[in-house]
Amino acid sequence: MFLFKLILLFYIPTIYCKVDYYELLGVKKTATTQEIRRAFKQLAVSLHPDKNQDDPEAHEKFIKITRAYEVLKDAEKRKHYDIHGEDESQQTKPQYHSYTYYRDHFGIYDDDPHIVTLSNADFENNVESSDAQWFINFYSPMCGSCHKLAPVWRALAEEMNGAVYFGAVNCEEDWSLCREQGINSYPTLVFYPSNEVLYGAKSRGDLERFIMDRLKTDMIYVSSRETWDVEKETHSSWLLILSPLSSATKKQKIIAAMLRGLLGIALISCKKMPCAEWNTEDGLMYLTKSAHNIWASAPIRAEEPRAVLGEVLNILPGLQKIDDEKFQDLIAQLQLGSETPWLIYFHMGPVTDLDTEVKKLPALLSNFKIGRINCGRHTNLCQTLSISRYPLFGVFKPGGGWEFHHGSETALGVAAFAKEAAAATNIRTIGEAEFLSEVRRGGLFFVDFYAPWCPPCLRLLPQLRKASLSFTPGEISFATVDCTVHRDLCANQGVRSYPTTLLFNATRRPQSFRGHSAASIIEFVEDILHPHVIDLSIDTFYETVGRKTKGTIWMIGYFMPWCGPCQQLAPHYRKLAKTVADIPFVKIAEVNCENEPYLCQERGVRSYPHIELHPYENEGVSSVVVFNGFQRDFQTLRRWLYNFIPSPVVELTPEQFSKILSGSNSNHWLVDFYAPWCGHCISFEPDYISVSRKLEGKIKSGKLNCEMYPHLCQKAQISGYPTVKFFGGEHKRGIEIHSQNPKIILESVETLLKKTSRFIDEL
Repeated sequence: MFLFKLILLFYIPTIYCKVDYYELLGVKKTATTQEIRRAFKQLAVSLHPDKNQDDPEAHEKFIKITRAYEVLKDAEKRKHYDIHGEDESQQTKPQYHSYTYYRDHFGIYDDDPHIVTLSNADFENNVESSDAQWFINFYSPMCGSCHKLAPVWRALAEEMNGAVYFGAVNCEEDWSLCREQGINSYPTLVFYPSNEVLYGAKSRGDLERFIMDRLKTDMIYVSSRETWDVEKETHSSWLLILSPLSSATKKQKIIAAMLRGLLGIALISCKKMPCAEWNTEDGLMYLTKSAHNIWASAPIRAEEPRAVLGEVLNILPGLQKIDDEKFQDLIAQLQLGSETPWLIYFHMGPVTDLDTEVKKLPALLSNFKIGRINCGRHTNLCQTLSISRYPLFGVFKPGGGWEFHHGSETALGVAAFAKEAAAATNIRTIGEAEFLSEVRRGGLFFVDFYAPWCPPCLRLLPQLRKASLSFTPGEISFATVDCTVHRDLCANQGVRSYPTTLLFNATRRPQSFRGHSAASIIEFVEDILHPHVIDLSIDTFYETVGRKTKGTIWMIGYFMPWCGPCQQLAPHYRKLAKTVADIPFVKIAEVNCENEPYLCQERGVRSYPHIELHPYENEGVSSVVVFNGFQRDFQTLRRWLYNFIPSPVVELTPEQFSKILSGSNSNHWLVDFYAPWCGHCISFEPDYISVSRKLEGKIKSGKLNCEMYPHLCQKAQISGYPTVKFFGGEHKRGIEIHSQNPKIILESVETLLKKTSRFIDEL
């Protein structure tokens, strides 16, 4: 009993020393990197030991929040923590700075409403993948020039934000991002997407001129009634800049940039065109066409760019408020066949600073219905949708599925996502209930398990949408699971990293897939839907392979679903089967040893993957060749298999080749000049055999070893390996085919054969 108490005494503190890093910082598990930074800064300023010298535990408390911050701000460490929790690798005591550092230097722009603090986790999705113009300040909080620039940068952002988006990157915190962007001094100001750097002086005037020279406005210049009558029909709403001048002022260009994409913008030169119909020759006018094709105008009273933006946005249609009943109705309509998608803005409580961007959306998404849901009033509805962070945009698609936005919260970024997501109706977000009722119920489901703060995950999502367009739900359905919301579901499916993609089939164990491009996903799914690999059981094995006759080749792979090397081999094995599908006597098959243990035991399989081949010349299954290679990639397996396939390619002797050169051989020839030590030659050989097989009956195929017969290759003017030449007809010295692509070689030979045939006819 004493021993039990002693063990318990040491065991209990171990349990309670584990802390939840998210809870420690006061953020949700779905928090963005920016939210984590802001939360840590507030805690650092209030809990710093320099300010709490009377608290003996102040140092330990600060170490804990610093450790939590260092783990959660880093995508890789955060992924490891989310899956495995706190471990010894994260227990090293971090160093921390003085109180004044966190108060004055940590994140100079973190709290500025007009400047977005960017991290490695969100830079690509916000800036590099966006069509919006960004001006980014790469800085160090320890840099005096950076602090000197800060008030100028803030004032400029307040004036011009919306015309251009202003960002900041703290290179002390995100040095890897700064290194990737080629930053080697502070501050460095870069304009995206053109990646132009502002060099030299950085006064407010310098910054303004730099931006204005690159600012996109889409403004048109109108100087005649005829031009205007044509142009005005291109938009249903316009902002008219009526001016006695023939060019726009700086303020007018900023206004035009802020409203770009929302409506047409025209500079009307009242010197050259009468402006009497608008009762002014200097000012701003909102012009819109009614349903009855009648144009109506209203003056814009504001003068400053942001005030003009606000006044125009108030005139434009707002977002429809959605309650529980309306939401259920719109989902029902989408399920019943409505083709008009919905974009819904979820927010908590009153309107936010984001509302300026939100009001731009109806004009950018004319083919959408757009609404807003206040999750403070409709808590149950938002909980049903597993919404745990705000603000959030969701696209609800024809058919009833939906997806949530994880990228840039600019109007352009949200609009781009909405159009892409609405088109991809065969992919949707699911939770545990849908997973159990639909994915596990049957059919094929390709499921992506991801975290919204994970950069590779955000790169994969658009590729998944693109791939989903190639298939119908009747063939395969696509789904995504947010592992920050559905942690138990992801853990139960063995998710150990993000993103993890699995193909679910009710009759088989889930298959892992590692590709991250739309093309690779499409190829993988096509192989599943139309397999070239034959699935063998103990019965079909003896009915097919067991009755093998001479003249057939069976290549069989024995696998275990849980075997890592088997999973790595799978795409290469499928590709091999697809490549040799046009050779009728070659069969590529597989045996799942978990489902067929007796067959694998009978065949003497003791490790996985195990690959064996039943040769062309033999009958039955008594003669077997086992693959013992260390490499198990497509090219290696293909070369090994082709060693056993009868080849139409002749290994040429000097006598045979001399006849080809002299023209005394009446056949047309295709010759591969190679060297045994040449890696490209070895890789090319299976392709050459495949081409030769397709040309059988039309042309003879041979190969010449240039290491063994260098004088012959020199005579044929061969300067590199492999080289493929066509001989026949008038082509005594051969015509070189400048490609190792089988398709191009076949097309070239067919063309040369036609030319040779015409030449013979003429003779």
